[in-house]
Amino acid sequence: MTLKGVTDEQRGKLYKRFQAIVERIGEGKSLGFDFVMEELQNIHDGVDLFDSHKFFQNREGLWRSDAFARQILSVAKKTKRIQLPKHVSGFILHKNMSDTESRKELDDNHVFSATEVCAVIAGMISRQPNGENGDLINDGKANIFYVRGKDDGVLTVGVAWGAGGREWNVDAYQFGDRRWRAGDRGFSRNSIFRP
Repeated sequence: MTLKGVTDEQRGKLYKRFQAIVERIGEGKSLGFDFVMEELQNIHDGVDLFDSHKFFQNREGLWRSDAFARQILSVAKKTKRIQLPKHVSGFILHKNMSDTESRKELDDNHVFSATEVCAVIAGMISRQPNGENGDLINDGKANIFYVRGKDDGVLTVGVAWGAGGREWNVDAYQFGDRRWRAGDRGFSRNSIFRP
């Protein structure tokens, strides 16, 4: 039997959970209602979780830095897939700015969690996998996100399209390490997750 709309990876996860139920029967244990409902909930919750560790692997079309892996991915958790708005609004820096200056342009509650930013950036890149026009600027300038990462510190994540290598570059920087250029685009958590 083929399940509609289920990927091979999801089918594998369903099979593993089903095997847990079969093993329980094989051990002579009863299948109480609560056990079955808990397993069904686990199947439901686990089938379509977004795993940032799988998405942010260096591959054709995507390069992520070791700093991003160490500072952001290391604390990102699997999460339900998010539905991005049709258009994710950002702001364009009108002049060269430091992190401190550019954050003043953003509203309160603009810092993403590591889990949120991974899901958002993955969703945005998935809409523009070959550097097409979209919410992420693709002319070599940076797309900037402020993120609460490892050790609960605020870091800056920069995403830029590298036309020469034909790939998205995702990197993380210590807050205050960078000066951003006029034309770079900043994104706020509030443009996606309304308070």
